[in-house]
Amino acid sequence: MRIFKRKKDEFVPKNEFFDIPVGSIIELSDMATFNLEDRTSQSFEVRGYKKYEADGFLRYMYDLIDGEEIILGVDVDPSTKDFQLARFVINSEEEWTEPLGDTIVMDFEDPENENEIITVEYYRDNIINTKMTTVNSEGSEEYYDIELQDYSAEDGSILMVELWESYFTFYVGEPLEKGDVNVFPINPDEKK
Repeated sequence: MRIFKRKKDEFVPKNEFFDIPVGSIIELSDMATFNLEDRTSQSFEVRGYKKYEADGFLRYMYDLIDGEEIILGVDVDPSTKDFQLARFVINSEEEWTEPLGDTIVMDFEDPENENEIITVEYYRDNIINTKMTTVNSEGSEEYYDIELQDYSAEDGSILMVELWESYFTFYVGEPLEKGDVNVFPINPDEKK
C-alpha cells in the first residue's frame, strides 16, 4: 500500500515547430530548395518570427536567412496540436487603399523562360483578426487587430495577406511535407 499517491506525469513534450528560439537552425530539403539551389538541402538561421493567435487559431511565420530570405509557416490546429508547414517568400508590401476581393490574380516570371509570364488566380479561403507577437533577438512585442487573409490556388500554392496598420504584406508559398524540414533548436538560456 502506498502512503503517497504518485502524481500523474503532466509533462507534454513540446513540439519542435512551436516557438523555435531565435538563432536556431532550420534545414529545408524540399523540391523548391533542389530546384532553386541545385542542392538537396539548405540550412537557415531563425532571425525572428511572428506568432498569430485568435480563438481556435495559431500560426507561426519564421523569418529564415542564409544569403536569401524565406519564411517557414507553421499553421497549428490548437485543439489537436496537428500542424501544416509551408515555405513562403514576401512577394510585395503595399499601402492599403481598398479592401481585397475574393480572388487575387498575380503574374510571376516563368523560372524556365524569363520571357514568359505565369498567371495564378488565388481564391480567398478565410479572413481572421488576430493578436500578433513579434519575436527577435531584441525581445518581443505584441500588436492587436492584425488581419490575415488566406488564399489558395488550384495548383496548390498559397497566398497569405497580412494587413497591419495601413500596409498589406503578400506572402506567396507552397506546402511542405513534415519530413522536408529539420529543426536544430538552440537553448536560449545558454550563454554564448
